[in-house]
Amino acid sequence: MNDELDALLQDDLLQAPADFTQRVMQRIEALPRPAIQVATPTRSAPQRWQRLRWLATATGLVGSGLLGLSQLASFVFGLWLATAAV
Repeated sequence: MNDELDALLQDDLLQAPADFTQRVMQRIEALPRPAIQVATPTRSAPQRWQRLRWLATATGLVGSGLLGLSQLASFVFGLWLATAAV
């Protein structure tokens, strides 16, 4: 059974004709080209993204500041506990 499977896998199941590439390219060139439509953005969209970016930046700064303060407080509290135990 493995010999039959190996023989099938070694043979090419599909042989493309010699002029296949030329025929496909001729048909592609003959296709009608769609009209390209350019969307004009409104003025509110950039302002909305700018406001969202500012809000994300402010949230990140406040969050990282609170995290830093909590780390500083735990460090100071750890030093206080270590010195109080001595």
